[in-house]
Amino acid sequence: MQFRILGPLEVMSGDRALSLGGFKQRAVLGLLLLRPNQVVATSELLGALWPDESRPMTARKIVQNAVSGLRTTLSVHHTRDEPQGAGAPELITRAPGYVLRVDPARLDMTRFDDKATAGRAKLAAGEPAAAAELLREALAEWRGPALSDLMEQGLDWPEVAGLRQLRLDAMEYRFEAELACGRHHTVLGELNSLAEAEPLRERLSGQLMLALYRCGRQAEALDVFSRVRRALVEEHGLEPSRDLQALQRRILHHDRELTSPVEEVPASVRLLHGAAATGPSSAGRPAVAAPPAPPLLTVAGQQPERAAAEAPAVARTPHPAAPHPAPAHPAPAQARGGPVLGRRRDVCVLLVRVRARTGGGASVPEQLDVPLNEAAASLAEIVEAHEGTIVGSLGYLTAALFGLRDDWAAAPLEAVRAAFALRDAVGGLPGLGIEAVVTMGRALVREDSAGAVSVVGTLLDTAQHLLSDVPPGKVHVGPEVAACTEGWVRYRKVARGPDAAAKVREACALHPREVPVRGGEAHAREHELAIVSSHLDHSRHHHAPYLVTVLGDQDQSRSRFLTEFQHRVGRLPDEARVLRPAAPEQGGYGPLGLTDALLDAWAASSGARRDAPVDELLTELVRGAAGTGPTGDRLLRSLLVSAPPFHAARPRAVMDVWKELLVLCARQLPLVLCLDGLHLVDEAVLDWVEELVATVEDAPLLVVAGARPQLLGRRPLWGVGGGRTSMLSLAPLPEATAAAPLRVAAAGHRRPAVHQRVAEVPRQTRGQGWGPGPGDEPQVERRIAR
Repeated sequence: MQFRILGPLEVMSGDRALSLGGFKQRAVLGLLLLRPNQVVATSELLGALWPDESRPMTARKIVQNAVSGLRTTLSVHHTRDEPQGAGAPELITRAPGYVLRVDPARLDMTRFDDKATAGRAKLAAGEPAAAAELLREALAEWRGPALSDLMEQGLDWPEVAGLRQLRLDAMEYRFEAELACGRHHTVLGELNSLAEAEPLRERLSGQLMLALYRCGRQAEALDVFSRVRRALVEEHGLEPSRDLQALQRRILHHDRELTSPVEEVPASVRLLHGAAATGPSSAGRPAVAAPPAPPLLTVAGQQPERAAAEAPAVARTPHPAAPHPAPAHPAPAQARGGPVLGRRRDVCVLLVRVRARTGGGASVPEQLDVPLNEAAASLAEIVEAHEGTIVGSLGYLTAALFGLRDDWAAAPLEAVRAAFALRDAVGGLPGLGIEAVVTMGRALVREDSAGAVSVVGTLLDTAQHLLSDVPPGKVHVGPEVAACTEGWVRYRKVARGPDAAAKVREACALHPREVPVRGGEAHAREHELAIVSSHLDHSRHHHAPYLVTVLGDQDQSRSRFLTEFQHRVGRLPDEARVLRPAAPEQGGYGPLGLTDALLDAWAASSGARRDAPVDELLTELVRGAAGTGPTGDRLLRSLLVSAPPFHAARPRAVMDVWKELLVLCARQLPLVLCLDGLHLVDEAVLDWVEELVATVEDAPLLVVAGARPQLLGRRPLWGVGGGRTSMLSLAPLPEATAAAPLRVAAAGHRRPAVHQRVAEVPRQTRGQGWGPGPGDEPQVERRIAR
């Protein structure tokens, strides 16, 4: 007889669920099973079944009848259904109440506790795989919330709440074990759902952040931290734990220790040069033969006929292996190079297809021998020259990895440059054509003791899927590669039908004179630039504002980072517009200083005359954003210099008008507002920036706020209170890298000040709230001078 309380209450005799009577009788059994082999006082049973104020006079009699009914049910079914010698459950009267004697192994709660305890012990002993298996078995005992049928009737017992916490604890230990095994993709969905249901469990949130980071979703990992921090601050006035804050800093700095360990994946059959891996996989599944492959292109220059005859069978597994070079007659893996080592890491994949041209040219295999050999030699030389590693060839496909060496930030651009070089080299050979695709992401990279490299993961499936749509002679790249390299490569969109959302781009050419020197600062910030770019995509996709705060101690480095991001967005003028006001000088500025800088930035970005009168600039700005209707008239009246001393007396109203103008501009074309030096500005400006993101709706507006970390000293809750903020920290770069010049100039400079006279501003309003701040007088002076 089996007793089950981890879900609806059930007593199973064989394969039959027993009828347990009415609600009170089932409730008495449930409470006794929560304390098996322990005395439960009658007073506790009464208190668990009825509140004091509504307890009937016959309550004790009802409990006695329930106990009697349970005794009869258990006794009858044990005698009839259970084998001889099986331990019978006994419901005994023992002062001051009752005790239910039951074999612990027959109660799911006890089995759960035993397996969970064993799993935690295995995890503490450094055996995460065994721990994960035990914890999965423990959690499998649960069929839903404990005693859910009783709790739905209004009962609320502390023992049930305790079981729920034990279940959550076991889930967290299981996630920890799975992550230690490199199975972050496996648990990511469960982590997402559970963290959303339990937003204040910091350990769970940390596990979700780690899983997202290892899946290449750094921005989402940082969003999780922001969400947890807001919940803690708003509900309890607490900051996240030191462990969670430390994890956030490590993600911001791309700590290598966060990289995934080797994932335990099913054995894959390697794709080899001219030979097949035969026999069943180590998991006991036989290989499934693929269709005959086309002639094999190899760096060794094999004959096409022989290569086709020796084309390997491909084992289809959940983690398909990438091509991997090997001798023509390989020995078993253990003999070739010993144990295979690997880890999950960021890589860039170049997948190349070389094939015979159709519609003329050489097509007989013998005629292709020489061009194929030349193509193979060129491929090897070009990939090596661009810091790549060929991991294998099969048929007309060759795969190369970039990013295995020290300079990971250079990998996407080097892969694209290699694709261009291969297109030029192979495309000029008689009878041959070439297509290529470049993608990036995380994959399991394995290397045996002999140095042979292979790669496992869905990244290769993605590359092969993209390659199937590449026209002859073209190079396509995935959206992540395009985002990392669009400052140096000219792209155009690719019409892909149902896959249009994938944002695949065709790489057309390198921008002349703008290919960066390897190791330059912009190249070393690729990860951070990709994160900010992802927030721009989020803002455009959801048509909502978003605030990204970029913290860095070095003003010049932070400014160069913003300039590089501005330059990359500017490469796609039809997709977004950048507005970058000049950063405040050491004295900072207040609201009026910011409005002056905003107007200067708008004039620079729109091509307006630098020396145009301010009235003319404001009219052009307002009419372009709001048109000639009543809204435009109202906004223009609020801003024109010919109005009363509106700017000096009512700066808050002016800032509100600018907020409305920015929203109107963003609704016409996604807008990026880059504000640097926020640690120097007035509190009123900081309030305005936060309000801009928190209160605006239905506008694709990305605010990129640069500041020193001192900003958080002034505003500990900066960015807290909404779901549209994140924070990025720029770690100092090595001196040689930081010193490398950027070849891109910032767009727009402030017009020189015209010093004639200073506006009269009531002294009591200066530097206070929305009055002009200490840095506002030069800007007011310039407005009146115009």
